[in-house]
Formats: sequence, structure tokens, C-alpha cells
Amino acid sequence: MNILNLLTTKEKRVAGIEISDTVVRIAFLREQKNKRTKKMETKLVLLEESINEDIIAGGVVVNGALLAQSLRTIWNKARTGTDYAIVSIPDDATYSRVFSFPKGVEGPRLTEAVRLAISYQLPTKIESTYLDWERTAGTDKLNQILLSTIPKNIADSYIKALEAAGIKTLAIETHLAGIARAVKLPPGQATILTEKNPDATTIFIIKDGTVRFSRTLPDQFVPEKKIKEEIRRIKTAFESEGDEEVVEESLESIETRDDYAGYSELDKDSEEKSKWFVVLGAVIRGRIEEGKDTIISLLPVGTEEAYVYQRAASFMGLLRNLTIAVSAFFVLAFVGTHFFMLSILQSSSKASATVSETAYPPELAAKETLIRRVNALAETSQTLLSTTPLWSKVLIEIRSRIISGVIISRFTAPSVTDKMVLVGTAKDRLTLNQFKKSLQESKMFTEVDLPITNLEQKGNVPFTISFRLIDPSAIYYK
Repeated sequence: MNILNLLTTKEKRVAGIEISDTVVRIAFLREQKNKRTKKMETKLVLLEESINEDIIAGGVVVNGALLAQSLRTIWNKARTGTDYAIVSIPDDATYSRVFSFPKGVEGPRLTEAVRLAISYQLPTKIESTYLDWERTAGTDKLNQILLSTIPKNIADSYIKALEAAGIKTLAIETHLAGIARAVKLPPGQATILTEKNPDATTIFIIKDGTVRFSRTLPDQFVPEKKIKEEIRRIKTAFESEGDEEVVEESLESIETRDDYAGYSELDKDSEEKSKWFVVLGAVIRGRIEEGKDTIISLLPVGTEEAYVYQRAASFMGLLRNLTIAVSAFFVLAFVGTHFFMLSILQSSSKASATVSETAYPPELAAKETLIRRVNALAETSQTLLSTTPLWSKVLIEIRSRIISGVIISRFTAPSVTDKMVLVGTAKDRLTLNQFKKSLQESKMFTEVDLPITNLEQKGNVPFTISFRLIDPSAIYYK
């Protein structure tokens, strides 16, 4: 029984969400029929709502409960028709950097070089941050990797609020990443732009759809009159380091990329079109074909793993609700039968006090026959439930034992008494051993067996773990 096969879907509809200190914006594409032409058309839906200034400050969540409440209200108002979203958050608490490596460093060697560079050059402790990297266009002589990090506590505060709002998050990225994806710039040209926030100004450089440099300048330290001088310094430094020209542009004058510029919804607010760049970039990312999203995500897992996890969580919730509904139905049937029988018995007692013993009304005989049938149905239902295993208990226990770095691709269980098998991959062998220990510590599983294979493989280690239930009867309805 491969339960994970039930989680597949043919359609992935994803909305974009921008969370800022004072506003939340939502964008999504909706298919609808044109009343005049009778043809299906795609409409870009844009929604903007202000939030209290004491919810987020400097990109940090101050009041998570209030943020969750605001997100839930705005999300329900949008009626996106999907639970999935790509979320953009402020850049204030993130750190990004481009690492360059020789062109000959490829494959596993490039991955190892990136990890080594991170361990020596990251300004924060690795264990306290979520980090991810992606490969940029690079040059003829260099491979270039863009790295982004965020403190775990800050990312977790956004994740918790989004979960409380009922939003299934596939990826978290920065505002600048969304802007870089949504704007139209000449290929190969490095462009320096500025974004004004309520209490700060962000200066950033985009090249070939990637943010190559960014710096946020708080107003209290760098007043507006000094911004131009800072732009000149950053431009000069970037040009001297990369030996390339940097063109300065106004964010408000930049056009939307060609394949999205035709949406009339953007033209309705042409003077402030740039304010939709962030959330539009999130929508564009959401349309990437499943399995091909290798863009940086500041979640604890990658975008594709997040999508599989969210689908699995939805399935578990459905399975739980079905189990509760079936149980409730039979409980109500049993209670109803009990009171029905009690009512019949009371009626029979009253009738026997006034009717002769020799009299036996045909109505009473019919009711007695009905009672026997209802009792037989209740006994059959009880027998059916007692022989049907509740697999949701096993799945919930497996989910609670999965640790970071482990991805489950298949779960097979021939029966409750046979060995069950988990197939998946672990990021390294230490993580795999920790996962085995986690299963061994379970009060539900026994005979946990992990065959030693692929000893030469250090990363993304495939595995097959088998185990049995300590007490198979524990997962039956009682």
C-alpha cells in the first residue's frame, strides 16, 4: 500500500504574498470566461491591505498572533482558490553574497567548495540560520553562486504566522528577489536601483535577473540628502571590483517584463506600478514547473520538498477528518439505536398493562423485527471497525520521527503484522543514523533495520529502513 501515491496532483496553483512593515499585498492569476468572446482568459488579481505598524518592525515580526490574524483576514478576502503561496519578506534581516569559483569546479566539487566557503566566511553561526544558494549566470572564467541567509528565529516567526493563517508556504524569499524577477532590464547590464521604505532606503544592483548587491540604510544613520553620495560610492566600488559598467535607473521608470506587461490590472495604477513588482515576482516564481524550482528559499527545506510536505500534511488532515467522521457516524447510529430500543420497550410496557396477554398487536411485531435488524446492523458495524486498521496513527508517528535533512519518498505496509518499509534520502550519513535512532526510540516501532549501502556516497544518501509494529492491535478501532 503506497499511501504517498494518493498525494499526486496535476495542477499547482500558487499565489504571491508580500509582507512589509505596513502593508500586505496578494497577487494571483485567475482563469475566467470572457462574457463577450466566451473564451477563457487569465486575469491578474491584485489586493493590498494595510496592517498595524506594531506588527512588524525593521523586517522582524513583533506580534505573531496579530500578523496571523491579519493574514487570515486578507487571504480569505482575496479568495485565491488555492492554499499555496510564495511569500516575500523584507530584506532587513537577511544576508546575501555572491561567491566566485573557477570555471573548472563543477558538480560535487562545486557544492563542497560552496560549503567550505560558507563555513569560513558566513558572518553568523550556521546552526542559528537558514541558508540556501543558487547558481547565477557567472562569467566565461568563473562560476558564481548567490548565497542568502536569515536567522532561524526570524524566519520561524513568519512561518508560524502563515501556518496559523491557513496558508501553505512553498518558499520564502526577499523583496529584492521578487523585484529582480519581475522587471525588464537589458541582458548582461548591471543596474543600480533604490527602494524607499518607511524608515530606511535600500540600494541594490540587479544583473540578469539576480540581485548581485544590496544594502539597507536606516534613515536615522543615513539621511536622505546623503543617499546620492552612497549610491555613487556603491556604484564605483562595484564597477572596480567587477570591471563592468553599472547603470543607475529609477525603480519607478522600470517596465514590467514583457510576458507580464500586458495585464491591464497593472496599467490601472501606472504611476505606482513599481509597488507591485515584489508580489508579481512571487507569482512568476509560483508558475515554475514543479520539480524545476532551484531558486533560493529561506524555509528550512527547499521549495520542492516544501510542496511535497504541504501536500502530505493536507492528506493527513483529510485522513484524520474521514476517520473522525466515520467514527462519529457509528457512534450516533449506536446511540440512536439504543434510545429507539428504549422507546419501544417503554411503549411495550405501557401497552402490556392495558392489553390482554393473549393480544399481540401486529404493529408491535413489526417494530420487534425492525429492532432486530438495527441490532444486527450495529453489530456488523462494530465488527467492521474492529478489523479495520487506522493507518493514520502509523503515519502520524512516522511524521513525528522525521528529522531535518530526511525526505521520505515511499511508505509500504503489506499488513499490520508484516515489516513496513520507508524509502527516501538523507542529506548525509550522520543525519541518516540520527533518523534511525529516532525510529528506534518510538514506543510504536520495533526491529528497526537499516541496511548499509552506498558507502561511497556522502551526500543525498538513499536509504531503505524497515520496521514492525510493537503491538499491531493498537492501531485498530476500539
